[in-house]
Amino acid sequence: MRTHRVFLEGIIDERLNLQPMPLARFDELLARGWRLLGFSMVRHSYGINCEELCRTLPLRIRLDYPPLLSRSQRKLLRKNAHLEVRSGPIHITDEKQALFLKHTQRFKAAPPESIFSFIHPDPTMPVPGMELCVYERGQLFACSYMHLGKKAVSATYCFFDPDFEPYRPGYFTMLLEMELARQMGKKYYYHGYCYDVPSQFDYKLNFYHLERMLWKTGEWVPQPRICKHSLGDLLF
Repeated sequence: MRTHRVFLEGIIDERLNLQPMPLARFDELLARGWRLLGFSMVRHSYGINCEELCRTLPLRIRLDYPPLLSRSQRKLLRKNAHLEVRSGPIHITDEKQALFLKHTQRFKAAPPESIFSFIHPDPTMPVPGMELCVYERGQLFACSYMHLGKKAVSATYCFFDPDFEPYRPGYFTMLLEMELARQMGKKYYYHGYCYDVPSQFDYKLNFYHLERMLWKTGEWVPQPRICKHSLGDLLF
């Protein structure tokens, strides 16, 4: 495996066990690069992509600047307008767990065994959570989960039926979450990390009003929207 020795000395790899917390405290942790993962909150400044050690780039979207969505994103919402979307508190059912297991068939290596690898069984841990469930003609084919801070929202996890991929369900539910968070008066939408090398997470860069965090200073700086990954724009 090839490594980037230039940043190994300053590597960050931390974990906190989940416990109830004030909404403002949740906002603070998100702003420092933490994210929810099952029974923990984690933050790490590195990742493994194609057997290569690379940097992670914590990302968020400002929701208080218009326009929020691009033309192509609005087109996707119009294309999927016939779908039924139900929102409410997180409620894991047998139907959703079966959908999750079908979703994991997409993973070639080490597929997760349980939805609780990503979602805590207590839907209010560490702050209240919400789910968006998408149906076509009564058939559930996508679920996404987010957790609500005082001014920020964390996009926690999404899974879907691969047979419905033409609807772009993962991307579609992100757009729904962003709009719902904006309507709730939230300022930031934290949608996880991408890498400083091309990866499967590059779609997270295709948004307006994008910001990324600098690990050395903790500062959030504007990140241009990138429809196709451009490594030169991501260098520290």
